[in-house]
Amino acid sequence: MIENIFSTGITKANLSGFDNKPFVEYAEENSLQNANKDMTSILNDSKFNVLNGTVLDLMTEFYNKIYTDTKYKIYLKEAWTNVNNDKLITFPHNHKECLLSAVYYPLSTDGEIVFLNPMQSLLARQNNDMVKDYNQYNSEYYRLKVSTGDLVIFNSMLYHFITPSEFKRISIAYNGDIKKGGN
Repeated sequence: MIENIFSTGITKANLSGFDNKPFVEYAEENSLQNANKDMTSILNDSKFNVLNGTVLDLMTEFYNKIYTDTKYKIYLKEAWTNVNNDKLITFPHNHKECLLSAVYYPLSTDGEIVFLNPMQSLLARQNNDMVKDYNQYNSEYYRLKVSTGDLVIFNSMLYHFITPSEFKRISIAYNGDIKKGGN
């Protein structure tokens, strides 16, 4: 019997109750293409209050399933928008300065976020002809299709990137961290 050890997880939820038009308009007006982003405006803009609260609630739920000690709580540290195939997100990267990250898609038809296996050294001796069916033990990456209204939450240390999209895609990225204070 194989036991799973050193696991990481992601969660995907569809937030179907939002009017995404204001989020899309904000991103189109404010997102800097291929450049450093404004990381705090979304957290202070009233049009995002309900979305920010929902993201925080779902990040807290994710956090509490992994870390059961209530001395700490998650908070939203920063948020920014991405429009289309921004080169900053088409290359593998992580958000090592935070604990959890989330991406909300107010507009996505053919979107995909790819996560790289954090245990790459375990796969170093693997040949492609050794694998008939890819699974959590032998895959180098995990592709997750995302559509309008999807929210994805994951450990910030996971390297990830987007694949180029044929259609307009807009995302709102969040980084969450912890502070003492309990839930």
